[in-house]
Amino acid sequence: MPRKLALWFVLLIVGFLTGFILQYARLQQAQQELPASTKQLGSCQASEHLSQLRDTATVMFLEAVQKNYGKAGEYSKELFDQAQQIMSSTEDPALRNLLRDTLATRDQVWECLLP
Repeated sequence: MPRKLALWFVLLIVGFLTGFILQYARLQQAQQELPASTKQLGSCQASEHLSQLRDTATVMFLEAVQKNYGKAGEYSKELFDQAQQIMSSTEDPALRNLLRDTLATRDQVWECLLP
């Protein structure tokens, strides 16, 4: 009887260790994949912000073409605010320079749109 009890105890320990080792291997694999996923997420978020910026610029343009300068002025303020936020949060120097050039035209755009 004590021998059977010892055998069951050893089998229980082996089963526990097997499960633990498998879970540990899964954890290591997930931790290795995490940086790539984080980088991809950051790239998607940057694309989303640029898409929102493009959409705001498009709506501003359409309002200006329809001679609705008040609305176009509101959208231009939103556009330049978004550009400022993206410029301050981006790591890409080319994008930062492009947004800096865009922000340099802020006063000219506002003079044309706002009465």
